[in-house]
Amino acid sequence: MTTAPSAPPRVAVLGAGIAGLTAAYTLQQQGVDVTVFEATSRPGGVIRSEVIDGYLVEHGPNTLQSGTPVLASCLADLGLEAARCPASEAARKRFVVRGGSPLPLPTSPLALLSTPLFSARARWRLLREPFVPPAPPHLEESVADFTRRRLGEEWLAYAVNPFVAGIYAGDPERLSLPHAFPTLHELEQTHGSLIGGLFRRMRARRAAEGTDASPRTSRRPFSFRDGLAMLPEALARRLGPAVQYGQAVTRLVPTEGGVLVETGDASPRPFDAALVALPLYQLTGLLDVDEAVGPQPAPVTYPPVSVVALGFRREDVAHPLDGFGVLVPACETDFQILGTLFSSTLFPGRAPDGHVLLTTLLGGARRPELALAPEARREQAVLDDLRRLLGIRGRPTLVRHVCWPRAIPQYERGYGAVKAWLAALERHTPRLAFAGNYRAGVSVGDTMASGVDAAHRLARTLGVGTPDPR
Repeated sequence: MTTAPSAPPRVAVLGAGIAGLTAAYTLQQQGVDVTVFEATSRPGGVIRSEVIDGYLVEHGPNTLQSGTPVLASCLADLGLEAARCPASEAARKRFVVRGGSPLPLPTSPLALLSTPLFSARARWRLLREPFVPPAPPHLEESVADFTRRRLGEEWLAYAVNPFVAGIYAGDPERLSLPHAFPTLHELEQTHGSLIGGLFRRMRARRAAEGTDASPRTSRRPFSFRDGLAMLPEALARRLGPAVQYGQAVTRLVPTEGGVLVETGDASPRPFDAALVALPLYQLTGLLDVDEAVGPQPAPVTYPPVSVVALGFRREDVAHPLDGFGVLVPACETDFQILGTLFSSTLFPGRAPDGHVLLTTLLGGARRPELALAPEARREQAVLDDLRRLLGIRGRPTLVRHVCWPRAIPQYERGYGAVKAWLAALERHTPRLAFAGNYRAGVSVGDTMASGVDAAHRLARTLGVGTPDPR
């Protein structure tokens, strides 16, 4: 007498952003029956690419970084390699505003000796960095305090501050070094010095690569022919009818053998497990947390960010736009923007012939009120700054506004309590897992990796699939 094969476990994935899609894709590969609940009508979350009058506008992230294993495997499996577009060689140059002008950030020791971006005193301070003793391992410094201690105030003002704004739209005085920039924390703790640690890592990487003659373009940031949205759209196509749109989950109820999923318009649906890939602020009211785990720590800050995409005729922009973009430090108080990407320099096909596309970020922790201002106010702020910085004349040929009222989670000091609470919740309720840009980094690659990690945790709990190859 033959025994009928048992049905595969059923897992609910909440959210079809990049974390949820990657998790569902990973679970599906493990033989799990997946259902993805997405409240909106499209996949991708903040990743969205829109074509308007020949311009390709990104609503959220603009680039991906090579080197993430899950990303590499996804591109190969989903057939996206042919659509991959490396950033242009010109994008290696990045500008930072000082004294009201965009100045190139030095990319070599020789350029550092002659750059007007940093004073002779700041350059001398950099030479002293290897001799600064590391902080005690248990000390949780802010990014700003760490930078002052190792590099000095000028490097904080004109290097770290603008790049923190570009990555987190955040304030380095509040962000936690070990959580927001764990690599820097590890370099100091392991090697005693940032410069020494970086040189050792570079030598180790070259030794590991050996005779690898892979082109430099393979290590550049990249996008896709039709924008970053090609990635979540390809994942959603692979998942097929497993992705259910217009389905907002209102409540999760853990049971002895799984979890009940309530959507508000039907009876609760039973699943063997659930993977939550929603923003942290949406967890409130979603499930009752056992007293043994304790209440959720203080709410994580998500400052608002607005994207203002402007198109111009090329002859109306004096600047050569020969770089990735320009970042504005907080100390340059005459300006209102956080920074601008030279989108049509970064990748081909972002603007019609004879035109350019500039993508500007407003708000964040620095100016949250500006991100939420009326569109006319935001547009005027961008135009005022870009006219001074880039020599723009005339009116834009494209204006597109996108506002994210809660944009990027801030890994502020004390963020370890948030991570510990999530880990405790998963241990206490092993048929629940959490994934998103609040777990181990805010980049697209880090967010995808969090989805893979959560999927493998659930697969182990359910006794299916193969071990995580990483």
